[in-house]
Amino acid sequence: MEGPDVLAQTLTVPALTKGKKPARWQYHSRGTRHSITPCWGVLLDLLTISPVLRNHVARGKVIFGLDHEMHDYVLDRQKKLDLVIARPHSDEPRTGRTFRDLPTLHDMELTRTQWQRLESLPNPEEGPVGAPLLALEAKAMFTAFSKSYPRFYDELNSSHRAIHGSSNNTLAVGLAVINVAENFISPIKNPDYPQTGQAEISVHHQPQDALGAIAKVEQLPRRTGNEGDGYEGLGIVLVECVNDGSPVRLPTHPPVPENYRYDRMVTRIATEYDVRFRNV
Repeated sequence: MEGPDVLAQTLTVPALTKGKKPARWQYHSRGTRHSITPCWGVLLDLLTISPVLRNHVARGKVIFGLDHEMHDYVLDRQKKLDLVIARPHSDEPRTGRTFRDLPTLHDMELTRTQWQRLESLPNPEEGPVGAPLLALEAKAMFTAFSKSYPRFYDELNSSHRAIHGSSNNTLAVGLAVINVAENFISPIKNPDYPQTGQAEISVHHQPQDALGAIAKVEQLPRRTGNEGDGYEGLGIVLVECVNDGSPVRLPTHPPVPENYRYDRMVTRIATEYDVRFRNV
């Protein structure tokens, strides 16, 4: 599967961030690459292994939407989801963008083999969302672990509630991206670092910090049908990102719990999609 590799390749190459002081960072908490890229990677892998999804895309039965606002009718609140697969809204025009356009638009880094795989697959169009079939949300924890655990959990927990509060039949997919680097250069603490090269380095207590984040993910509810509370698919990707321009790696330690491995999550969601929406 390509998603984690695409994420590491992308974060290795700094990209320009927006704001009062634009600068090139590998990771910036106020940017979007660390959330859009893993969701894009999940969809790439789903298209690869789900024949039903490929058929739906090829026949124009589904489109994708970015930052789609879903309304939780139970709690009467709105929440934006990173990426959704949905039936198209028949009354509104498409944006003209496609799934293949996103790597260029969002500064993603793909190998030649990954581009070839992308070009061999049906190409979803972006457009106004009708009935959502699948919703993806990615959350990252790169530093300030102890004080970030509650926010990290709450943001992921509120996402599946918003998805199923809008439509109980929609597949909810959550992906946690957790940094295991022992040192980290925070863009918030060091806004001038790309120009000056001078930084206050945040020191992490690894692997304890990463294990604490993994434990918070394990507390999130999961579900196996279209009733109850929780995610149909929930995965963890570990990265090693110092944020100093050095390559971002995909470490194998600490090990991700079996039920939260990226490949198992994607395979499970592909199977659920093929069964649940085969007659769409």
